[in-house]
Amino acid sequence: MNKNNVLIIGLLIITTALVWYFVVSRDKRITVHNPVQSSLIASVKKINPKTIVFVGDIMLDRGVEYLIKKNDVFYPFKEISPFLNNFDLVFGNLEGPIVKKTKAFSDESLMFCFKEETIEALISANFSVLSLANNHTLNMGKEGLKETRELLKENKIEFAGDPLACTQDFILEKDDLVFLAFDRTLQGCEDEEVISTIESVRKENPDKFLVVSLHWGAEYKLKSSASLQQELAHKIIDAKADLIIGGHPHVVQEVEEYNNKLIFYSLGNFIFDQYFYTSTQQGLAIGLEIYPDELVYKIYPLQSHLAQPALMKKEDGQKFLEALAERSSENLSSEIKTGIIRMEKQ
Repeated sequence: MNKNNVLIIGLLIITTALVWYFVVSRDKRITVHNPVQSSLIASVKKINPKTIVFVGDIMLDRGVEYLIKKNDVFYPFKEISPFLNNFDLVFGNLEGPIVKKTKAFSDESLMFCFKEETIEALISANFSVLSLANNHTLNMGKEGLKETRELLKENKIEFAGDPLACTQDFILEKDDLVFLAFDRTLQGCEDEEVISTIESVRKENPDKFLVVSLHWGAEYKLKSSASLQQELAHKIIDAKADLIIGGHPHVVQEVEEYNNKLIFYSLGNFIFDQYFYTSTQQGLAIGLEIYPDELVYKIYPLQSHLAQPALMKKEDGQKFLEALAERSSENLSSEIKTGIIRMEKQ
């Protein structure tokens, strides 16, 4: 046998051995236990954040109902639903009662009521908590509000607040979160009552994250009112609330940092039939990731077209954030422009 043949046979043997090793032993590789890596993985799992997203006012009557009839009950949420389903909890303001027997208000009416089937659409969009503290949930009277609560409860959608009362009776405690919601448009309760309730709730829940939702302010104003909103907001933070989420003005108002807490004065419309201004067809979704030592807020600009909200296109969203930064707390400007605000958890 010459040297070339020996070389060829040797190469064949080596190749066969390598193939056998990678094919046969592939599923039997030894896993080396790395205690440092395992510890890091365990830590990551432990601090996996709870994710929440807050959106603005939801109105499903009038022009929105017309579009629902023309399409289907899921129409208003079609574009935004995939986004909302990325979060553990979705919070919004339900701008009217849900009842089995609705009333046909005129197209010009400021009275709203929503059909029972809209609950199915809310569920599909992952809504888990709704505020009932606004100037429209009594549009079908006290019985309509009672029916709304019953229907939401039957469908496992939780709720907070009342259009008139501001007591602890309408608090929502959910895991390590507490939600309070108050309406300041119908003048059902005074500032002192709101503060007293918040102080009592904080005393009973010293370690929970306390969210206060407020229906307040002047409509169509891009800046909050010192007398109608700012003074009360500061008192609420001083009473140890962790976050304020506002609504009712139908447009997005500024973001303020006060005593290391954030105040979103108005998230604007989420679903509404107000097509007459550009600003009434824009809104905010505020994402919140809660870590043991940090809160990460993510600001998502929304653009609505015929009562169908969607995430703004990148360029439009950047312009929107820059404009929002200009009218918000100066120290938040650079973070708002990036769409992410990081705060130390108190």
